[in-house]
Amino acid sequence: MKQDALAKGDSAVHPLIVQHNALINARFELNTTESRLFLALLSRIGRDDTQFQVCQIPVRELMGHSSSNSTYDLVRKTLKHFASRTLLIEKLDTSARRHSKPDFSILPLLAFAEYKHREGVVEARFNDLLMPYLLQLRENFTKAQLTELLKLKSSNAYRIYLLLREYAVFGKRVMAVADLKGILGVEEEYDRFTNFKARILDRAKAELAQTDMAFTYELEKQGRTITHICFLFKPTGSAQPVLAVPETGWEATLLEVGVAAKSIAAIKMQLESSYYDEGYVYFVVAYVRRQAAAGKVKKVGGAIFKALVEGYLLEDYRRQVRKGKAPEEPKRGPAAPVLSLQERHTLDDVHAMYETMRQRQLIADETFEANLARVWLAAGFRHETDAQGIQWLIKP
Repeated sequence: MKQDALAKGDSAVHPLIVQHNALINARFELNTTESRLFLALLSRIGRDDTQFQVCQIPVRELMGHSSSNSTYDLVRKTLKHFASRTLLIEKLDTSARRHSKPDFSILPLLAFAEYKHREGVVEARFNDLLMPYLLQLRENFTKAQLTELLKLKSSNAYRIYLLLREYAVFGKRVMAVADLKGILGVEEEYDRFTNFKARILDRAKAELAQTDMAFTYELEKQGRTITHICFLFKPTGSAQPVLAVPETGWEATLLEVGVAAKSIAAIKMQLESSYYDEGYVYFVVAYVRRQAAAGKVKKVGGAIFKALVEGYLLEDYRRQVRKGKAPEEPKRGPAAPVLSLQERHTLDDVHAMYETMRQRQLIADETFEANLARVWLAAGFRHETDAQGIQWLIKP
């Protein structure tokens, strides 16, 4: 019975589309119908799937309810091109981690595709080499609501939506024109930027205006040549203000130890993605408190936030869980009120975080100044120096 179900494929549609960021930034070209088919396949991947299944996609899902006599030929031609598509994609290591100077692979998108005309369905299965980019993702991935993606009509709008979604918490993404053309597969087209602007940028802007990733953009020049596009959009996730102070649970624990209210959303996103569970939050709090009591940590809140975001204590936590010593929620006094929604980090802490992530190859190969501008200043932080000469990054 189970084998029969696998042969037919799981046609359940899931509300979230999840992809590794390397796939979002891969270079490939799809037309509009192919993009719908790609999206349909992505929506049938379950969170707990460990292998790709054969998926059945009703033709009406791809073509609407059209009864045109040309539907058969259009689907057949679409499958012929779609099945031959390849991706130029960043090669990941065994832990699915990205590197600052990665190798690249050219991978077929599909294992096979078939049109069953009498049943009115397309059957297709992703190539197994794409498993690290689509299955069991724990880090370096982006989630998008299927309902938002279904509002889009053009293939380029799909791609630009996801490229911006990857940077949703920052509200800004700067891309070189050449890089964006390469990702969209149009590097040989639109020699005149005015054509690229009208047919790609402005059309995507109009389509995304109906979604949660509505954007504006600014153009950057070197001399008379437009070299970069600065996409601007409403930040989501950790950039959103936290208005309510919880009285119990992991959120209240973090607030009590000095983790900024606005930083809670970033931790919540990692919990929702199953990067770790709530037990890890309590484990980190207890660990850093012991380090602080021993005089090894001065800024408890910053150290806790860093350990949660980077996950460098995860292996220690998992070993403890395997031994049956899962941490419990610590006893706390009354929750301290949040007097301000400011998020503050010393420049030294931010630099230390940068060095750690650079050594672990978790960020792009860039200088600290470039990273500061791209990640922090672009997210609305101000660089200030207080009366004691301490440099801060502050977000109102």
